[in-house]
Amino acid sequence: MLIRLKKPLFLILFSLLLFTISGVKAQVDEIEPSRGLYYYSGFIGDSEKVEFNLQFNGLAVSGSYIIESTGDMYVFNGRMGLERQGIGVLVYDSNNIFVASIEANFVNTENNFGKMLNGNWKSANGKQQRNLKLKKVAEFAQGPTITPTLEIYQGD
Repeated sequence: MLIRLKKPLFLILFSLLLFTISGVKAQVDEIEPSRGLYYYSGFIGDSEKVEFNLQFNGLAVSGSYIIESTGDMYVFNGRMGLERQGIGVLVYDSNNIFVASIEANFVNTENNFGKMLNGNWKSANGKQQRNLKLKKVAEFAQGPTITPTLEIYQGD
């Protein structure tokens, strides 16, 4: 009787182990942003060339962009969607005045989060809307933070 119970018990335990391992593998294969800097180049509208940088901290998004033709710089902050497929940010000028909002979705490929970022730029008053098309140029992972410490030796 003990031998008959060992085989079904073994199969149940093996099945549970296999199920657990495949669940862990699925979590590892999901594409999502690392905590680092992402640099993009592209256009707002048809001809306004911009250079973007994004930084993620959990679901929080912050960054800036520069319009190449004028050198004007704008900062933004907002949130990433819960599904990690897009962002919504508010844009401010150099005087910290709200000037626009951006809603955009990431285009991901296997092992390449945010290969492209496509969406809409909308002026603060809602009267101007433009397409946003960005391509990732670089990604820099953020390493661990080193906290300096000072130890004072007081002798014996």
